[in-house]
Amino acid sequence: MVAAIASSNPVASPGKGSASGRFAYRPDIDALRGAAMLAVLVFHLNKRWLPGGFTGVDVFFVISGYVVMGSLLSQASKPLWPRLGTFYLRRVRRLLPNLLACLLVTSLAVAMLIPPFEAGPYFNVALKALFGWSNNYLMGQIDYFNPDADLNPFLHTWSLGVEQQFYLVFPVLMLGIGYGVRRSVPLLTALIVLSFGASWWWTQNAPMAAFFLMPSRLWELTIGSLLLVGQRRGLLGAGWLKGRWLRLAGGALLLWAVVMTSEREGFPLPGVLPAVLGTLLVLQAGPGEGGRFLPGRWLERGLLTAGLLSYSLYLWHWPVIVLMRWTWGMETWWQYGLAVVGSVVLAVAAYGLVEQPVRRYPLQWWWESGLALLAVLGLWLGIDALHHPFRGKLFVGADPDPVPLHERINNFNPMIPGTGITPLCTVPVGKPYDVTTRPNYDLCQKPGRPGAGEIFLLGDSHAQHLLPMLDLVTSRSGQRLTFAAMGGCFPDPLVQINWGMQEYGPCQEFVSGEMERSAQRLKPGDIVMLSSWLNYYIADIDPRGQPNGALMESGGRRLSPVQVREMHVASLRRFAKQLATRNIQLLLFVDTPVLAREMMFCPRDFSRTCSPDAEKTFRMQQTIRETLNAAASGLPNVHVFDPTPTFLDSMGRVIYRKADGTPLFADSNHLSVTGSRSLAEPFERFLVESGLIPASAR
Repeated sequence: MVAAIASSNPVASPGKGSASGRFAYRPDIDALRGAAMLAVLVFHLNKRWLPGGFTGVDVFFVISGYVVMGSLLSQASKPLWPRLGTFYLRRVRRLLPNLLACLLVTSLAVAMLIPPFEAGPYFNVALKALFGWSNNYLMGQIDYFNPDADLNPFLHTWSLGVEQQFYLVFPVLMLGIGYGVRRSVPLLTALIVLSFGASWWWTQNAPMAAFFLMPSRLWELTIGSLLLVGQRRGLLGAGWLKGRWLRLAGGALLLWAVVMTSEREGFPLPGVLPAVLGTLLVLQAGPGEGGRFLPGRWLERGLLTAGLLSYSLYLWHWPVIVLMRWTWGMETWWQYGLAVVGSVVLAVAAYGLVEQPVRRYPLQWWWESGLALLAVLGLWLGIDALHHPFRGKLFVGADPDPVPLHERINNFNPMIPGTGITPLCTVPVGKPYDVTTRPNYDLCQKPGRPGAGEIFLLGDSHAQHLLPMLDLVTSRSGQRLTFAAMGGCFPDPLVQINWGMQEYGPCQEFVSGEMERSAQRLKPGDIVMLSSWLNYYIADIDPRGQPNGALMESGGRRLSPVQVREMHVASLRRFAKQLATRNIQLLLFVDTPVLAREMMFCPRDFSRTCSPDAEKTFRMQQTIRETLNAAASGLPNVHVFDPTPTFLDSMGRVIYRKADGTPLFADSNHLSVTGSRSLAEPFERFLVESGLIPASAR
């Protein structure tokens, strides 16, 4: 995205065969930047409006490679060190001031507006962004397309990291062979092939690495450079390779890219190819007669303005949108409008007061270098202070601790005091399941009374959040409690879920292995209890009424929610019959209702509701209930418990806090300790009524 800064960078005029020469400003490239930036903005405001708008960043990658090669070739006649010095000084001058201003203002806003417990990870990203490393850091921390990523005000700096690393490596490579265009072609081609291959492999095997890492994106930047070299050598000078029709073809491909590119399947490769090819065609086509490239002057002027502001607008729009989500929300038209206005005002102010003065009135290189170093060091110390000694000191919100630590079940170790049920009883996400990683039931247990039987809890984090409830129940019933879980794992051996654009293979191994172990180990009268995030895995809609976004497969075939439910019913019935041969009971837990927002957005004063519409909650819970009832139909050893009534008010809306403000949820879909314990009484009553524990156990 850093290519957006080069709004006044010249690009190649046709100097056929020349290694250097004069460059002419091309307004069509600035307009292309503007269009790409607007696509990114619309996508970030609401992904449904322009599903492929995120490919605007890929447009910038190609443009950046094109412009950088032009800048390098224009310096080819200079000695080695002046070339490098001039190149890097220009980039520091153009990139750093606005970036530092954005990081400073955003960090202060994070300290003031985001609850202190939540803000820490975001400051880590800001620190990495100071040094162009945030893309590598984020690769191991987050899924870019996961809803949680929409809460990180510094997430957008990943693309700056990619380009800054490109700027660091690419000129050195070019200097290694000289600037002659004839020698550049083999190196550029080799880089493209190697990077393309790595990106393709990563897309299939490590999608977030493919998305975030510079080597995976290097081919996009380098292919723009190769285009410029081809133009300079006269390899692309044929008349049919220029002009309006080529520009229209490129525009059509770009339109396809921003509308149709999937964020979940085959990205970056092959998903990014329409955006890259469309950009190459527009760059090759050039402007028409008189510099015209669009049918309307008003449209040209609008896109040119957006192009001039593109770097500044990219830097500032995302923090504005994210901080809006943290405060007023981003759901209504006035909120969208306020986010756009705020983004434009800040971008224009930073462009006029920070970016342009530094570029127009440069100092001597040693002054600029020293001031840049001091500014980076000062901001580094400042962000670190906000992260640690001053954490929470500037917070101005009404609720600095929306979900206290003692209500967060996943922070407990052990998860049930005085037992061996610890985080080690959950198999780490994505880790292969085998005899060395599977839970040890002798440790992952809460002991019970002899002869009282056992409850074996199996599932994902939605099984884990039931542990406080089961702690209370088993303390009275005397049952032994054992526990095994894998985060984000749909408990079905036939259906595979994809997370982060990647198949979650260890999940099926875990489910199959734990089901088999339970059937062999448990005794007559014992209970296998299955609980998982069914509202995500099998529901038709999400809390906002949008279609379910879970990627579920079987045998490499994408499944609809209806197909997932049908296969899940069949799997549950097969498992229940296996358990019935040993007189083991199967208890299916209807997923708890979910919220429309994260709990940190749900203040104690109830001034902002986090409950979905009652109709949407009813539809989601009804779908799960009917699915599990279908699995239990005609099987006497299968029982279905529905916790929904405990969390609904008389209007059918989800209750997420008690009257005294105590949270019942830890986030949008997991219960707090208090919320889990609130289910103990109805669940124990259900066990008695179902004949699973004797009434005297109460």
